[in-house]
Amino acid sequence: MSAPIIWYLIKFFTEERYAEQFMTGGLYLNTLEYFKKVETENSDGRIDSTEAVAAWLQPDDLKIKLNIPEIGDCEITKKDLAGPVCLSFDHHNYLHLFCMYAIYTTGFEAIDGKIDCAPEDVEDLQRQVKIDERCLKFGKFAVITPAAAFLDNLKKALKIQNYKATGKLVEYYDNEVFHGMIPMADIPFRKQKRFSYQREFRLCVDAGGKTDSALTINIGDISHICVKVDADKLPGLLEIKTEPVP
Repeated sequence: MSAPIIWYLIKFFTEERYAEQFMTGGLYLNTLEYFKKVETENSDGRIDSTEAVAAWLQPDDLKIKLNIPEIGDCEITKKDLAGPVCLSFDHHNYLHLFCMYAIYTTGFEAIDGKIDCAPEDVEDLQRQVKIDERCLKFGKFAVITPAAAFLDNLKKALKIQNYKATGKLVEYYDNEVFHGMIPMADIPFRKQKRFSYQREFRLCVDAGGKTDSALTINIGDISHICVKVDADKLPGLLEIKTEPVP
């Protein structure tokens, strides 16, 4: 299967002034720990208490042996556990994240900037680019930017400012089935399947040190490659138009 092709990136904002700040090049990054706040029924979907899990261990495949001073050896098995056990590293809490919704396709080739798609695959293609309405809760303003142009500006700015950063699509795992360790480099880019509708592209910046303060990175004015719209207009703006191959 061919690698995913990212066509557009979308950033949602609760206030128009934040959208304007983004378009002039100001990227506001919260720490990963910020996104691990306690989830509630009223959460808009961006808070995830299981962010940056390094290991997700199912009870049926787990046996823990402990040696407790003044008590002795203790063994924990599935009968002692109410659910999976997760492990994480403190280091990841201090990474800074910039998250965007990605319009991307998987399993299709791109030819001269267009998607090569057989008639019988059009429905699948439309499904891939459709924005889940749950994402509209992230803010009533949205800024759309072509992925290639935005990422080019971003890479140049990060290099000039000597930031250690990685950007890529988030992968989603089935937390009801997955059992094991997540590779260290992938830990900030793995989330549970309940968040898969967000189709997230994530920039992860290691600014060094331990801080819970947000970080602002300026990548230069990008207003010439962006368009700002009301978020509720997005579903009608992003539609697949087909044309026959000559």
